[in-house]
Amino acid sequence: MKKIFYGILFFCGLLTGCQENEMTGFEKDGAVYFQIDANYWTNTGDSVVYSFAGKGVTEYTVNLQVDLMGEAVDWDREVRVSIDPELTTAEEGTHYRALEASYVLPAGAYNMQIPVTILGTDPRMENQAFQLAIRLEPSDDLELGLSYRTLARIQFSSMLTMPYYWDEFYWGPYSKVKHEKLIELLGVDFPATEDEYYNDYNLWETYCNYLSQWFAENYPVEDENGNVIDPWYVN
Repeated sequence: MKKIFYGILFFCGLLTGCQENEMTGFEKDGAVYFQIDANYWTNTGDSVVYSFAGKGVTEYTVNLQVDLMGEAVDWDREVRVSIDPELTTAEEGTHYRALEASYVLPAGAYNMQIPVTILGTDPRMENQAFQLAIRLEPSDDLELGLSYRTLARIQFSSMLTMPYYWDEFYWGPYSKVKHEKLIELLGVDFPATEDEYYNDYNLWETYCNYLSQWFAENYPVEDENGNVIDPWYVN
């Protein structure tokens, strides 16, 4: 009798485990998560870094991509968001425009964009970076997906900062002196996203070559740490 009782318990345990596994991952009703790098799903970074330095603009819109886990449906669904006050140093109205409480994942869509407008008019941004932290929230239509991708951070300032994709291209070691010289000589700054860089790849290769040649012709030039900047571009 005991063997039968324990056998039933064992079977129920297996059944519960199977049910739990079935609900792990792609929930039947759909769930959402942030995909910060739209080109590489395996990139699990949660931050976008932007500098107003050298851009000649006072506002910029960051589009945060939200991806769907599960199947698309033939009706619109609500995607809810909130500001995380503990992780946010930016001030609404001063550093960013107010967000909506919810956005729409259109019928038939597997992803959508949440536009976040950041502002670059605060003089403090010359010496200080601010952060806006946005969390996805469950709605009546959609649950939360990957737990480690439900938070997105936007870090911005008017200071020169290394583009997040810098190491993907051959510009040599990063330095603010090199960065400032690019803006001074060519009147442009690095694009905000890797996609924008790729769209004008040949032009940026020309800029890279030109700047490297300038440092070669004016050698030696030191960076902000007193290190000599060596020419880096090889045709």
